[in-house]
Amino acid sequence: MNLTKRTPAGQPWVMLTAYDAPMAQAVENGGADLILVGDSLGRAILGYQSENEVTLEDMAYHARAVHRVRQHIPIIVDLPYSTYETPELGLESAKVLMASGADLVKLEGPCYEVISALVEAGVPTVAHLGYTPQSAPAEGSKVVGKDLQQADLLLGQCVEVERQGAHLLVIEMVPREVAQTIAIKLSIPVIGIGCGPDVDGQVLVTTDMWGDNHAPFKFLRAFGDVRAEKRTAVETYAIAVREGSYPADSNSFHLKKSDLQAWSERN
Repeated sequence: MNLTKRTPAGQPWVMLTAYDAPMAQAVENGGADLILVGDSLGRAILGYQSENEVTLEDMAYHARAVHRVRQHIPIIVDLPYSTYETPELGLESAKVLMASGADLVKLEGPCYEVISALVEAGVPTVAHLGYTPQSAPAEGSKVVGKDLQQADLLLGQCVEVERQGAHLLVIEMVPREVAQTIAIKLSIPVIGIGCGPDVDGQVLVTTDMWGDNHAPFKFLRAFGDVRAEKRTAVETYAIAVREGSYPADSNSFHLKKSDLQAWSERN
C-alpha cells in the first residue's frame, strides 16, 4: 500500500480511531481518510486500566467489527503489547490482524528488525515513535524530543524506520519544531498526535475527539459533547417510561381487526 505525503486531494490525512461497527461508520461517513483500530480501546471501550492489558484477541475481534462495515478507507490495526518482541512473533501476530481485516499494522518503538521482517513478508507497516503508551513510564513528562539530545535521537529513529520500509509514521507528543523537521526529512507520511500542525496529517482517539472521555492532555480538543448527549437520551428515555408516554400506541403492534373480536371473546 502506497500512501503519499498528502491525500490525493492534496490535503492533510485525517485519521481517527474506531473500535466497532457504528463508530467505524461515523468515522468513514464523517469524512476521515484512515481508520485506526488502536489499543486505546483498552481504556476507551473495555474498561482496562492500561493499554498493556489489551490482547491480540481483543484487537482481532474489534478489527473484524470495523472491517464488516468499512466501505473504502484503509484500516490500520495496532499490534498490542508483547505480541512483537521478535520478528517471528511480530509476523505471526500481524498475520492474525491482517486476517481480521487490517490493511496495515502498527507497532510502537524503534523495532527495526520487526519492521523489516513485516515489510519483507508483504505486511504494510506503520511505525509509532515519540511517546509510546505501551512502554512509557507511568510518571514524568510524556513529551519526547524536548531537548536537542532527545530530538536528535528521535529524528534518527524516524529516518531508520523509513529505511526499514515503514509505509507511514505516527509520532506522538513531540515539540512542533521537531515534528516539522521529521515531516520534511521523511518521504513517507508523518501523522501527528500532539505534534502541532506542520506534519502530513492528524490522529485523535475518537472518544476524546467527540467529548466522550475527558483526558487531560494539552493537545486534545473536544469537537462535540457526545457524553452529555448520551446521558440526556438515557434521562429522557427513563422519564418517558416512568410517566407512561413510551411506548405509545404508535410504537405498538396490533392484531388485525378481523381477529381482534375473536381474541377478546376467547380471553
